[in-house]
Amino acid sequence: MSDSKVMLGCIPNHVEESVLKEECAKQGTVKDFFYMQDKVGTDRGWAFVTYEDETEAAVAVAMFNGQQIFPGSARPLHCKFANEKITKIEGTVFEAPTKAVTPWQEYTTPEGKPYYFNAATNETRWEKPPELGGSGSSGAASSAVAGAAGSLANIGGGPLALTAAATNTGGVGPMGANIFVFHVPINWTDEDFHAHFAPFGQIVSAKIHVDPVTKASKGFGFVSYATPQAATMAIKGMNGFDTKQGKTLKVTIKKGEERYNPDAVAAQNMQGFDSRPTPQTALPIGVQPTVALGLPSSQLAAAAQQGKVLKANPIPKQLALPPAQ
Repeated sequence: MSDSKVMLGCIPNHVEESVLKEECAKQGTVKDFFYMQDKVGTDRGWAFVTYEDETEAAVAVAMFNGQQIFPGSARPLHCKFANEKITKIEGTVFEAPTKAVTPWQEYTTPEGKPYYFNAATNETRWEKPPELGGSGSSGAASSAVAGAAGSLANIGGGPLALTAAATNTGGVGPMGANIFVFHVPINWTDEDFHAHFAPFGQIVSAKIHVDPVTKASKGFGFVSYATPQAATMAIKGMNGFDTKQGKTLKVTIKKGEERYNPDAVAAQNMQGFDSRPTPQTALPIGVQPTVALGLPSSQLAAAAQQGKVLKANPIPKQLALPPAQ
């Protein structure tokens, strides 16, 4: 079975096939898709998704597993490689749900007043629905809140965007500030990874994705910045960076966030990406080599603020060994 195929479980019953497929496509190119939707009002829906390659599948596992992507989820999604054996049923689609599944979610207006949105029917109301312990509401009240909630949706991207913000645990930056980094050398640590991307702005999180069993690097990672501008700088400075290990880094904005940072999209498309090592050329903005190539972090940070490009310090030649006696 191909490593590019993943299994996704614990999908709430109200999630339609088109919605699920759209979420899956944010992580890569979907080549094949099969969804068995839950029909008994729980969250035991499951799906098989085949991506174009193993890297995209690994991105999907990293982004979905343990996350509550959909409103009304009673528990986090379970996502794994399709050829990976299940060693326990806890937290998987095979475990019986412990809480009721409902498409209703509670949100709050800027003034602090709660309102409720149904992800399945797109209905919005002030009164708490019975599924959440309320007494229900009239159609007139639901209509009255629709306009206010619609204004909030236009500002923040709708209830799905609001949910994503509400469930943000601090490891992800704002929309447009999150990047993927491919072809990361397998001997880089999280500290090395952080050091290479720190000069471009405040980092919320920088992690190399590893195999859950062997803990070996999967060759890619995620960097989340505090601002979209920092993500753009990182793409300009590090996309095509020669790692001196046979490949160059490929740095892109996270799929699904392109419209929030068009400058980053323009930067990553500025020149075609080639995984073969190529001579580094000066970029209009950014810092080229980093701490690993002999430059102090203070010098890198100053250059990043000034939009300058620095060259690596020359690597000292090794001393010749004396001839054998």
